[in-house]
Amino acid sequence: MTFGSTARHLHRTVLALSLAFSFHAVAGDPGKAAAFYEDGLARFERGDTAGAVIQLKNALQQDDRMLSAHVLLGRALLKQTELPAAEAAFGQALKLGVSPSEIAVSRGQLLMALGRTKDVLRDIHPDGLSGEARVEVLSMRATAMASEGDERGARQAFRDAIDADPQSIRPYLSLVPFLLQQGEVLAAKESIERAMAIDPDDAGLWNLRASLLHAQGDLLEALAAYSKTLTLDGKHVDARVARASLLLDLKRDAEVARDLDYLAENAKAEPRSAYLRAVLAGRRGDGDAVQKALSEVAGLVDRLPPEYIKANEQLLMLGALAHHGLGAPQKSKGLLDALINRYPRNLGARKLLASIYMDEGDSARTLNTIEPVLRVRGDDPQALLLAGRAQLASKRYSQATRYLERAAQLMQDNAQAQAALGYSLLGGGEAEAGIASLEKAFAANPGDGGVGMVLTSLYMQRGETAKALGVAEGLVKGSRDNLAALNLLGAIRAASGDVAGARAAYEQVLQRDPDFVPAQLNLARVEAEEGRPDAARARLTTLFNKRKNDARVMHELGLLAQREGDMTEAIDWLRKAAAKQPDEPRAALALVEALHATRQSGAALLAAKEVGLRHPENLSVQAVVGQAYLAAGDAKSARQTFRDMTRLAEFDPDAQVRIGQLLLGAGFPDDAEYNAQKAFTAVRDYPPALALRVDIALARNDQSAARAALDDLRKADPNGAAISRYDAQIALASGDSARAIKAYRLAYKKGPEPRTALSLARVLFASGDAAAAGDALQTELDRMPNTEVRRALADLRMQMGAWADARTHYEKLLGGSAASVDLLNNYALVLLQLKDPAALATAEKARKLAPQDPLVADTVGWIKLHGGDVDGALGLLRDARLRAPQNPEIRYHLAEALYRSGREAEARKELDAALTDSPMFSGVEAARQLQRKLRP
Repeated sequence: MTFGSTARHLHRTVLALSLAFSFHAVAGDPGKAAAFYEDGLARFERGDTAGAVIQLKNALQQDDRMLSAHVLLGRALLKQTELPAAEAAFGQALKLGVSPSEIAVSRGQLLMALGRTKDVLRDIHPDGLSGEARVEVLSMRATAMASEGDERGARQAFRDAIDADPQSIRPYLSLVPFLLQQGEVLAAKESIERAMAIDPDDAGLWNLRASLLHAQGDLLEALAAYSKTLTLDGKHVDARVARASLLLDLKRDAEVARDLDYLAENAKAEPRSAYLRAVLAGRRGDGDAVQKALSEVAGLVDRLPPEYIKANEQLLMLGALAHHGLGAPQKSKGLLDALINRYPRNLGARKLLASIYMDEGDSARTLNTIEPVLRVRGDDPQALLLAGRAQLASKRYSQATRYLERAAQLMQDNAQAQAALGYSLLGGGEAEAGIASLEKAFAANPGDGGVGMVLTSLYMQRGETAKALGVAEGLVKGSRDNLAALNLLGAIRAASGDVAGARAAYEQVLQRDPDFVPAQLNLARVEAEEGRPDAARARLTTLFNKRKNDARVMHELGLLAQREGDMTEAIDWLRKAAAKQPDEPRAALALVEALHATRQSGAALLAAKEVGLRHPENLSVQAVVGQAYLAAGDAKSARQTFRDMTRLAEFDPDAQVRIGQLLLGAGFPDDAEYNAQKAFTAVRDYPPALALRVDIALARNDQSAARAALDDLRKADPNGAAISRYDAQIALASGDSARAIKAYRLAYKKGPEPRTALSLARVLFASGDAAAAGDALQTELDRMPNTEVRRALADLRMQMGAWADARTHYEKLLGGSAASVDLLNNYALVLLQLKDPAALATAEKARKLAPQDPLVADTVGWIKLHGGDVDGALGLLRDARLRAPQNPEIRYHLAEALYRSGREAEARKELDAALTDSPMFSGVEAARQLQRKLRP
């Protein structure tokens, strides 16, 4: 818990997030790295991009964690149109912790070039940008919205871009193509004229004018405009390709050849020019040249990033035609498959791809095959079952249920139909009906281990342990050789607290099959729970030595290391497990959690996005993705992720409530209200949804609605534990802190628990009674030791400046559990205040756990600066500032170090940025004093 807002290193929000990332010791020379970087920067600024790339790579060979080199390398590679390499450079910079705002424009341009418009809308935002950068981002977002079919949003974004800088022509360069796509030729022409009034000699605008004339059939004027474009900018590839194409239509082959020769020399990666060479060769009857040119087209397209190809209909067609001409139908069909998915109006491609869908065996193929049958014979039970299973595979639960209910009626004793119906009902949020169908299926076929395992899992989630044990024991009795069933029985016993029974079941499994991995893993868990981690590690190590490619063993070793507090080892194992088994999200999610524990939120976001892309319809995975966006400060992308989850969850009331809570926590109460409504559609007066409505009303500061919602909750669940807490929250929301304190005290008296004590302490602290807040926390600690409560008390003492008391609590926390980053960081700051020389070593421990965290780097640098190590501090503080450029305190600390190193101009610049908008942070007065001192 955090008290107040001035101590920036206090308690941080803990989310289950992380990212796999390897940290390599820097073996190079930092001095050489800096020299290479400065030379690369100079080359880049004078236009020697190729030389800049070489020098920046040299810098990274010396120091592969040099953020500024990764960022500039990405920009240089982007300028050279080496898109995959540029993306890798920016990706590495993000992994190392660069602020996304620092590379928003360049990364957005890269994503647009790759055709990844959804990524642009999700990742690239104008927030915090100004001037040309803001105009550029708004313009590219408008184009991305248009590509995604959001015409209204695109128009608004273009207006915003123009309003951001009325003297910029940048928005018009994207607006005109958009208007032409919409058929608004007159508006496009007017926009060109408006832009040319601002800058009449811009090559991009002349190319737009040429394109418009070309589209209108004014070929000679278009040709003149293309030539004018190339006069202004001879390297304008689009204009030269378009002119060559136009000249080809005009049968001016000699001029075509000159343009194509130029493109072959200066735009080697341009497949359009290669295809035009094939057409020109075909006109001459040169079959060998045609084949050579088509091979070049195919090779160029195949080497492009898949996202780029899929977003470009012209490239898809070029590649498909080239492969077809080269006698490679499978490659041609693959490109046509992508084309028809993105551009369904291409009827020729649709005919060809129908056969591909049939051969691939996906759900769409099944539906395309079965639905004509159902149109003729609507009550064919096998067709209904197949159609239902196909819809179920696509997670279209309502449609699947409609098919499967009819199939089950026609085949009442068919266990397969009942099981499929049960799964569909569960997916649609009808838990009771789904379980009933699965029970029927299990009764019809008691040996069905798949149905039995699902049932036991559902029973355990509902706390119905006896039923779960009954099903598991039935599976074991039905087949004594079913080791999976016996292992399941052990897991249920362990979950119910019967550790001895669990061990007995696992040992029975291993007696029959010593190599049965799940039982080995479960036994290791039992040993860890029994307080014997060495035995667990020995078992897992032995197993790994036998099965070095088994992701399950790697995963378990990672969890054991995490349990023991060795986060470096944990991350290493979990990263290996996730890479070894990418289609199974468990290890990847554990990896997200482990690395977030080391405060690598940027890396966590990348890891979460990676697993999210692999599991787009897994709600648990998508929840982690959304939370990762929140941790990275991107609430808009989090909102979109949670909205997508809402659609996926359909009418599952529990899932809808959980998603609503996520949206509410992200600051979107209106969206959360929609989730509550979806839950009520499935279950009327669903208590968790009623509680969500109270939370929504409180978030909106609508006390009247909160009271009404609480009354509804009382009626539906009069004995619910949440009611007394909501009484206090409503009182607090109405501004009556005294009544809120009284209500929380009463709630604590009725049922003392950490959550109530923490809430009471927060209100007391906010009301100015820090001593009483500490007493409330101490009372709960005396009643029952609790890590969260002790952490809150330690943070409170730190906030109050009670350094010795804070030190005592932090030491108890560190002694009772694995050292976490923020605990060590705060403890180091306390030691600094106490002038304890152990402060630096403590901060270094935190940095070892979270080498990417800018706040930890700042702490280490600040402590070093206080110790007189100016050079050591400067590098750390520069690194921290690059990772968190919006943090004023870090910029002040860097300014202090720069000042002490004699770099007053740079220090003044950092101070000016730090003190913009009158921020409040620890040391702000000292920062202002230094600013006054440095004024020229």
